[in-house]
Amino acid sequence: MAHHWYVDMLEWLGAVLEWIQKVDPLMSAAVTAVALSGWVVRRMGQLRRGAPEERYRRWFVEEYQVYNPYLAAPETLRLERTLVPLFVTEDGQPDRAADAAERIADRAGHVVLLGDAGSGKTTTLKAFGIAALGGVDGRSGTGRDQEVPFLVPVRLLRGVVQPGALTDYILAMLRSQKGLALTREEADQFLAQVLQQRRCVVLLDGLDEVTPTTYAAVRDEVYRFLSDHTPELPTANARIVITCRRLTFLRIAEDWQAERFGAHRSYALAPLRDTEILAYLRAFPDRFPEVDGPQRFMQQLRSSGTLGLHRNPLVLSMSVGLYAGRKFPAIAHSTARLYDEMIDEMLGRHSFRADGLTTGVNEFDQADKLRVLREFALRAALGPQGFGPFSRLALVEFVSATGDRLRQTLHGRAGEFVDEIIDRSGLLSRVADGQYEFVHRSLQEHLVASELLRQGDDGLRLLRERVMEREWRRVVLFYTAVADQSVVTDFIGELAEIDPVLACACLAGADCLNPVGFAVLDRMAEPLRDPAPAVMLPALAAVLSATASPRAAIRDAAREQAFTWLTKVAGGADAADALGGTHETLLDVMTMLVERLGESSVSRSMVVRLVAVVPDDPRFVEPLWRCLRTAEGAAADDQSLVALVDRLLRLATDPACFAALQRQPAAHPRFATALLRQQVYPFRRGLDRQSNLVTLLCWAQEVGLAAPDINRFLAAKATDPARWASLEADWRHQSASAVVPVFRAQRVDRHRAERATGAMLAVLSVAALVAVGWDLARARGVLSPAVGGAMVVLAAAELGLALTMLGFQPQGGMRRVRLWRPNEWVDAYEDPRSRHWLVPDAGDGRPAGGVTG
Repeated sequence: MAHHWYVDMLEWLGAVLEWIQKVDPLMSAAVTAVALSGWVVRRMGQLRRGAPEERYRRWFVEEYQVYNPYLAAPETLRLERTLVPLFVTEDGQPDRAADAAERIADRAGHVVLLGDAGSGKTTTLKAFGIAALGGVDGRSGTGRDQEVPFLVPVRLLRGVVQPGALTDYILAMLRSQKGLALTREEADQFLAQVLQQRRCVVLLDGLDEVTPTTYAAVRDEVYRFLSDHTPELPTANARIVITCRRLTFLRIAEDWQAERFGAHRSYALAPLRDTEILAYLRAFPDRFPEVDGPQRFMQQLRSSGTLGLHRNPLVLSMSVGLYAGRKFPAIAHSTARLYDEMIDEMLGRHSFRADGLTTGVNEFDQADKLRVLREFALRAALGPQGFGPFSRLALVEFVSATGDRLRQTLHGRAGEFVDEIIDRSGLLSRVADGQYEFVHRSLQEHLVASELLRQGDDGLRLLRERVMEREWRRVVLFYTAVADQSVVTDFIGELAEIDPVLACACLAGADCLNPVGFAVLDRMAEPLRDPAPAVMLPALAAVLSATASPRAAIRDAAREQAFTWLTKVAGGADAADALGGTHETLLDVMTMLVERLGESSVSRSMVVRLVAVVPDDPRFVEPLWRCLRTAEGAAADDQSLVALVDRLLRLATDPACFAALQRQPAAHPRFATALLRQQVYPFRRGLDRQSNLVTLLCWAQEVGLAAPDINRFLAAKATDPARWASLEADWRHQSASAVVPVFRAQRVDRHRAERATGAMLAVLSVAALVAVGWDLARARGVLSPAVGGAMVVLAAAELGLALTMLGFQPQGGMRRVRLWRPNEWVDAYEDPRSRHWLVPDAGDGRPAGGVTG
């Protein structure tokens, strides 16, 4: 029976094996089909999302093309519509100025982009990144040749302790960002590909935002990143663009020399010019519906004395949001007040609706939200994250812990309270999932200063403890600008003992007593004499800032000190060396002096002191032109005006400077009547008589400046006014000319015997010509005319041969000869220093004429 069972088992196993053999092909096909369908599904999903690089391009553009202009309305604008290209100046090459994004796009090496707070460094990086990826529509890309940018806020590397943190951050960003979410394999392959193709450019934004304790680790990580030649991820092939505040970089510049960082170029963002401010204002037609709205807003800024303040892009954007569209705006006269008004306005978004509906209206008290932001800003700044990102959870926990101090009872709704701030104020921006930061670091710095002031003695003690920390510098400036005189006087006196430059910078807004202010200014004499740019330049900037002090006596003392120093510089052998080796500070100095000008002839005299050392650089046209515009009420015999007009005329002989002059807002001094404009520029087919050049010529006439050495135009005007006035008419007839043959002899060295034979043959040929000519001239000559003519031709040929033997080779050509040139001054149309004064669009193709404003 057991044997029977065993046989049955064997038969059953045989049947099973036979069945498996029959179905095996079917199972294999099924398994293959499942695997293939899974691959197809994954591949179709990838195709729908696009290749990693295309997906990254779409994500980058979508993430960074939106611009929050700090408007009172809940409005976001497209970067490509509101961006005004910022100009940079290159360190070591002061005569070069160009669009910042274009300079960053130069792939010749790494780039360091410097600028003050709110000068547009981050916005410039975003604009460059979008352009590098082909623009918003992606149509301007160049495929494998285009660079791929990775924007890395340096503050997010604050905790870097392990090598490879920068690479890890980029890979983590590729895998985690919503709308991108590459797989680990896709992220690795994508980064490796752009590195191997040398198309990777890492945008390190905000080197100044790391604490001194973590700065060395971040610096060393950048060094490691640029020296890693690992075949899988050769980060050494990447290009780096770093942004940093200018004064901060002066202190760490030694760490970023070519020996460690590699070949690089440094650029500094220039303050906004009048034309750039107008271009920005025109990007908001809804805020300025009238045709002349931007010009009138500019005039209001100028009248309020805050135009200089608004040359900072951040301040300008806040001001437009607050005041544009108001009929009689009370524009803030200080940065602190402007920040207060802007924060109050943005926290008040959605506080009411015109249609009376309650949907979407703010639920929580505006004063409570301001209190929370102010206290949390200080709490975060004192913590390990400093002025960097924080978590939403940390803010919620702070609100829950301090809710008893709020006016409104939250009833456990701290999370909703925080969400209303995040979603509706626009003061906080997301940097990662659950991570936020203040939309601009200066906002947190202002809130910290406000909270320190509110805390009284405790706040002052906290500030004293951190006054030497680099991150707290602007907090000190905000604090002293609004603190009471009894507090700020002692504080600045103490600060001058440990940091006189910072103390002097505080005088720009502080209402401290005069003796303390004078003592601080006296301390600046030594750093101003220091030959090291890292010491002298901040000291000079601080003294010039003090010329805006709210106290007249301190303001005058600062101006006197600046005047004395500028006189020394202008009288030196090399003003550029005295200003740190470049003209950048010279430009900053002149711009600041013009901003503080007002009705002060002293300030204008300081500008004129530097006129002689101004290079032929288009960037200097604007401050000089603005200085001249404000001098309309000055006496015509004011020698400072003569020097100013003379330098502008000389600058205008350069086509690039002329184009910059024509783009400036138009000036209409009272003496520049239509009759005077016709007298100084009588040409009908030349420039518009309302153009800035013609206005400048009116100024020259007003101050009695002839300057015939500048160009042929002014030489003709001063030497022969009648011929000068007829230049245009005579030029139209100067084209009468003819083409005539021209012959000349070229000397060639011959052998002595050949020259002797040539000389003898030349004598005989000339004698023959004379004899034949004499015979033909007689009434009864021996030779007939035919024979005589033949002999003349033969003798002439012999003479030519003789001259050749003597070493003369004739060369022929054609030359245009002017048949009629009635006016010797018409060459002003050909003079490169005059032509663009007479011919519209000569040189650069820009239309002539000033910008109305």
